[in-house]
Amino acid sequence: MQSEQPAGAGPAPSELHRATVEERGSFCFARCACGWQASGRRSRDRARRDLADHLAEAAGHG
Repeated sequence: MQSEQPAGAGPAPSELHRATVEERGSFCFARCACGWQASGRRSRDRARRDLADHLAEAAGHG
């Protein structure tokens, strides 16, 4: 049996917000599948916090 979504239903929120932190040289960039991107950071921790803030905000609007 196939699972069906209601007409007009988009992807699940977890599919919209698949996020990564990428390193390029001495900078880290947080990116999300929804198109969001943070500014480049020298601190990996700061890039991860930017990402966590984005995901928390996205979860609040779901």
